[in-house]
Amino acid sequence: MEIQQLRGFYYSAKLGSLTNAADKMSLTQSAISQQIKSLEMELGIKLFNRYGPRKDITPDGEILLNLITPLIQEIEMLKVTFEDLKGNQKGQLTIAATTVLIMNYLPYIIQKYIKNHPNVRLIILEHRWNEVVSLAESGEVDFGIAPIQSIPSNLSYIELEPFDRILITSLNHPLSRKKDITLQDIAQYPIITYEKGLVHRSDLDHIFKEAKLEIEIVMEATNAETIKRYVEIGIGVAVIPKIALLPTKMLRLHAISVNEFFGKSCYGVIIRKGKYMTSYAKDFLDLLSPKVKDIL
Repeated sequence: MEIQQLRGFYYSAKLGSLTNAADKMSLTQSAISQQIKSLEMELGIKLFNRYGPRKDITPDGEILLNLITPLIQEIEMLKVTFEDLKGNQKGQLTIAATTVLIMNYLPYIIQKYIKNHPNVRLIILEHRWNEVVSLAESGEVDFGIAPIQSIPSNLSYIELEPFDRILITSLNHPLSRKKDITLQDIAQYPIITYEKGLVHRSDLDHIFKEAKLEIEIVMEATNAETIKRYVEIGIGVAVIPKIALLPTKMLRLHAISVNEFFGKSCYGVIIRKGKYMTSYAKDFLDLLSPKVKDIL
């Protein structure tokens, strides 16, 4: 079994076709095909169901792909790792994060990082929390930043400083004039919230269910920007992380702390266990929180 055979299979699976794998590896399509056939013969398994130009991976192929992914990615990173260990901070840093972080939390950190690391190509990918987790698991990003419901065994999760949760209403809403807010008060009004499957939505559903309170959800959104806009025009009220109000302009909204009911909103850094972290990746983490860099 040779590394080139494993690379040929890896890129065929990841890129979806022999043609794309051949382009990636600067080889011919027939060379990639022969690598995969040799690998199949050696292992005694079928790696792909062959339906035309695209390759549909088999269950055995999925098992092998999961086994070799960390190995191939580390090999592909060998030159970068070598240069980093020599003290040359030059390369690419890829980060995945959720919308609210990219919109409200990361801009100033990214601005500072780019200024301090002109030779690092920084790539930021915006995804839902579960997609961020998947990208971190597969090693397609250096790390992710997101809330998380459960931690897969192959990932490390380093929690950042939690953010307050707030109830937002329009400026003339009855709750904006109320001094002490209860869950019962909130449940009396239409609610705008995140779509099902997102962490903040799960938290909201759980809290009201535990309190045995029925709520009327009038709108589901994928991000806080949409939620804020429709709260602003009086369609409903919403519970969001306070960070979603950054930058500090409040639009036409009234904000009320609801930590006592919903707790704080927790986000963290998601890193695949065993993944080599370059010095310039650690520098980014240091800007997020000094304690994150110390844990690595």
